[in-house]
Amino acid sequence: MNPSILHFSRAGNLGKALLFAVFAAAAFALAWIEHAERIAPPPTIGLPGLQFPAPAHRDDDLLGSLQIPFLLLLGSASLFYVGRFGARVVRGGVAARIEGHALYLHASYGAASPVPVADIAEVIVDRADRLPGEGGGGAARIGARLRHGLYLRYRSEGGDREVRLFDNDVEGGVDQLRRFAGQLDAWRRSGARMTRETGR
Repeated sequence: MNPSILHFSRAGNLGKALLFAVFAAAAFALAWIEHAERIAPPPTIGLPGLQFPAPAHRDDDLLGSLQIPFLLLLGSASLFYVGRFGARVVRGGVAARIEGHALYLHASYGAASPVPVADIAEVIVDRADRLPGEGGGGAARIGARLRHGLYLRYRSEGGDREVRLFDNDVEGGVDQLRRFAGQLDAWRRSGARMTRETGR
């Protein structure tokens, strides 16, 4: 594989799209069940000559009233990621490439592109839970321990920015991430050496 290019992995992104599709389906199903319970008439029991007190109304405090909007928001956010990863499956394409002393990143990463190699301040390939800024706990933390990522910090007009690429996003996995990081580091050293030589 070319160490200067990271191609999207269709299998990895398909897995992510399916996972978020399950999240979306679960969130919308729970919201529908919650709504159905709220609008359903209370059950009544009628016996001749007996009167039962009216059933107590369901307690709709502030937290209860926010359950359905929260579930709908969660489902919508999950659908966004289904679309994002699904587009990568359908279109494939290049996640990142190094060309002409610049790093070009796919638009879905929301990073500046191109990034001059000289502006890249930090390149780290490690287990995902060890990368800078990777917080969270519980299941997210366990999931992060099972994968590796490439962390890039670069300078831009508004200050330092960062981007992360994960092994299940790209073809070749962690080995290709390491090759890409090595190539990027070589370009950085080459650029720094040229700057020193021309600055003399």
